[in-house]
Amino acid sequence: MTPPRDASEPRTPAVLVGIDGSEDSERAFRAGLRMAERRGLPLRLVGTFARPVVSDAYAIPLMGEFVETALKETQKMLDGYAAQAEQSGIEVTTHAVEGDPGATLVDESRFAELAVVGKRGRNRFAGRVLGSVSAKLSAHGGCPTLVIPAKWESESAEELLAPSQEHPLGDGMAAEPLTQMEESAPREHSRREFANVAQELNFDSEVVVGVDSSSGQVVDLAAQTAQLLERPLTLVSAAPLNAKGHWYPNTVEHNLELPNLRRPYIENLQKLVLEVGEKFPALSVRWQFFDGSPAGVLSEASRTAELVVIGTRGHGGFAGLLLGSVSQAVLNRSACPVLVVPTSKVEGSRAKLRVGTTRSDA
Repeated sequence: MTPPRDASEPRTPAVLVGIDGSEDSERAFRAGLRMAERRGLPLRLVGTFARPVVSDAYAIPLMGEFVETALKETQKMLDGYAAQAEQSGIEVTTHAVEGDPGATLVDESRFAELAVVGKRGRNRFAGRVLGSVSAKLSAHGGCPTLVIPAKWESESAEELLAPSQEHPLGDGMAAEPLTQMEESAPREHSRREFANVAQELNFDSEVVVGVDSSSGQVVDLAAQTAQLLERPLTLVSAAPLNAKGHWYPNTVEHNLELPNLRRPYIENLQKLVLEVGEKFPALSVRWQFFDGSPAGVLSEASRTAELVVIGTRGHGGFAGLLLGSVSQAVLNRSACPVLVVPTSKVEGSRAKLRVGTTRSDA
């Protein structure tokens, strides 16, 4: 087994996986291992533990013993996962360290091709898990971050167990209205049909990427991933076109103006689809535009999609802060794996994502 290596040492870009022994990290490990196998990349397993805060004078002298024991147990856990990976012929390095999991993974991600973490729980309302490991890594990581949620299980092949997404503002709000306004062309591939999923929001077997006015690099990365997975790609853009953002009927004057309001989004989608078609001629690619919040549309898409790809920053229909309202809401509410791309860093070699996963990999 490859011995632990200090994080400051130069290393070959790898698939980074955060491990804490939970079911969440077990899912992340399985996905990360498949990626490393698929692309011939090494695997980097990182485990952390926190030093407890004590004020009792009797307990303070015992802290050294605690840290030593915790370090050994963490390394033992990592060695167990590393042994599984090595049976598949994958090169593995491990790093057990005391510290904050999110901060440690952010630091490690500077050397990674892709970081993979599990998502603890599922929450459909934005802002409920701010400060979580997945949110911190997605916002500040030095490489794309793949977040793996728990699978929805259903005994019925015709109905998804994943519930419809509710309004992102919180409990008690009415279901968020999402209306498809335009699409490029009907799908060429067949999809399963689900009794509790609207057809225009059924992205079965597809890679879905959230598009705004500055999403060229994110779309390019999504196209590379879709090609690797041999899945069709759908570009999705959304904006709430209702007057003043209220959910009541629009005035006649406002309805007459709707074509002008959505024209910039449509023109951007058309341009990006043409660019993807030129770079990836064998890839099936199309677009859809919705009247509704970007977070609501992409979260709803995650119920059926193989993978949702989003950037950390956005403008126009996907405006937000660094891992702002849209990215945070989609991460919190997603039902399928989400690939979060640090949009200020997807350049050079970082723009060539060499790994991918699907809903079935999670």
